[in-house]
Amino acid sequence: MLTPPSTPLPPELLHRKPGTVTAAQVMMWLQFSFLICCGAGTGTIGLFWTSVDFDDFGFEEDLSEGFEDLAALLVVVIAVTIMIVILYGILAVKIGTGRRWAQVTTILLMLGSIVTGFYGLYAGFRVGDMEASVVDGSRLVWTLLGLSMPIVTLLCLFTGSANQWFRQKGRDPLKGLPPQAPQFRPY
Repeated sequence: MLTPPSTPLPPELLHRKPGTVTAAQVMMWLQFSFLICCGAGTGTIGLFWTSVDFDDFGFEEDLSEGFEDLAALLVVVIAVTIMIVILYGILAVKIGTGRRWAQVTTILLMLGSIVTGFYGLYAGFRVGDMEASVVDGSRLVWTLLGLSMPIVTLLCLFTGSANQWFRQKGRDPLKGLPPQAPQFRPY
């Protein structure tokens, strides 16, 4: 009678990048593109919509000082957007090469995006003067559409094939080995 080995057998090496990793990469590139196209504008509008009081800028006392404060705030929003765009681009590339740190960082960013999105949705429904009014469902739909890319990215990075890809560090274990055809397995 055969007994199972005391230590589990190592998983078989993946010769190609799994589809879930490719899907996560595509989602990261789409988010990268979305941030380039709409990031600074959306961030600025969201910032002004929720928390900026124009009386704080001092437009009443000195018009030039108010514009300087406003310009400084816009520069900060644009700089943060550029840093996030660069980070998303680096993560998209490194996910494809099988770097574990990129997987972990992307998972944390996507979780942060999801939490922030749902908090923004919750905070939007609790605005003081609109608290007991009828809720417009389009805000919910747009929030869920905006969160679909982080959710899909997160789900793709949690699959077994993706974890195997990151565990074996992408194609690195195959470097130096003679080229081999993947084994044929019938479905």
